[in-house]
Amino acid sequence: MNVGNISRPERPHETTPTPILKGALARASQDAQRYAQTGPKAHEDVCHLLADEYLEELGERGEL
Repeated sequence: MNVGNISRPERPHETTPTPILKGALARASQDAQRYAQTGPKAHEDVCHLLADEYLEELGERGEL
């Protein structure tokens, strides 16, 4: 994934242990819900992007 001039690895969370990823996913989801209610919208969007990355990695591992 390339964002502007920033180059990121294809699977940036590949080496993160599964329990940590699951915890991060739960936290990102909670934060997204909180920001959906209180704002700002940009923070909610970032939380959703992070959650999507965690879900993608967990899916690659067959952990969903």
